[in-house]
Amino acid sequence: MLMHRIWPFVTVLLFAASLLLGNAHAQTVSPQDTNAAQTVIRDQLSAFQAGEHERAFSHAAPNIRTVFETSERFVSMVKNGYPPIYDPKNFSFGRNRMADDTIFQEVFVTGPKGQQWQALYTLQQQDDGSWKITGVHMNPSRGAAT
Repeated sequence: MLMHRIWPFVTVLLFAASLLLGNAHAQTVSPQDTNAAQTVIRDQLSAFQAGEHERAFSHAAPNIRTVFETSERFVSMVKNGYPPIYDPKNFSFGRNRMADDTIFQEVFVTGPKGQQWQALYTLQQQDDGSWKITGVHMNPSRGAAT
């Protein structure tokens, strides 16, 4: 069970390295899927800023929803563990790639205290065709003071 919870994070870390170094297995993301993934991320960030926690939670994939069960628990985790995601001053999209049916979308975020972060989102397409967020891994942005 622990490995089931850790595996998405390990996948993100490995892909982050390959995104920066290049990966023969990574594929270009279509413009339609890029737009869909970025719309999901943008709407979740907007929902956090607006205090619309159910809307923010609605963008989480089933694996995330199962772990946290309620929007309150999910928001508490984001607030405490990912303050730049919960309350970004601004953000912009960077590179993306697809591997193993997962979109890896880079997002540059300025946190509430002005810190610069690189967030690597993972999203998977659901049976209904929608894209849902399966995880986020954050690092201080290169060149940013921490």
